[in-house]
Amino acid sequence: MPADLPIRLAVPDDLPAVVAIYNRTIPGRVATAQLEPVTVEERRPWFAAHTPDRRPMWVVQGSDGVVAWVGLSDFHQRAAYAGTAQISIYLDEEARGRGLGGRLLDHAIRESPGAGVAALVGLVFAHNTASLALFQSRGFDRWGHMPRVADMDGVARDLVYVGRHV
Repeated sequence: MPADLPIRLAVPDDLPAVVAIYNRTIPGRVATAQLEPVTVEERRPWFAAHTPDRRPMWVVQGSDGVVAWVGLSDFHQRAAYAGTAQISIYLDEEARGRGLGGRLLDHAIRESPGAGVAALVGLVFAHNTASLALFQSRGFDRWGHMPRVADMDGVARDLVYVGRHV
């Protein structure tokens, strides 16, 4: 899989692939606190909230479809937080280790100000060392640490807040 695959704004037809990539990360208990797979129908409102002008989502288009995505979501509903977005990034297993995560993160950082975003916040499990290293490599600092806040099959997991201004 080439590392220079195109990045584009997500469109509604991408939702099944976005959901599939997300669902494939659930069993690993590293990338999401979701414990059961989600459906495309359940995720339609969430996807609709990713508007290109304010909370965009971008996908990496491979020869056989979407292989990775990054999206910005509201960090908090209160108006004073409008300039802060939560960033989420997910790669299909075969897309990992090829620089796509870094490219997607760079793209989101570069494009965020155009969506009115001044600060990006990521929520990463402390045991997800690969994601923590990726965010750190792009200038994200640890902004918070919440010990043992997630129960992953009886294992208490820490959550790390990473962030940076853009």
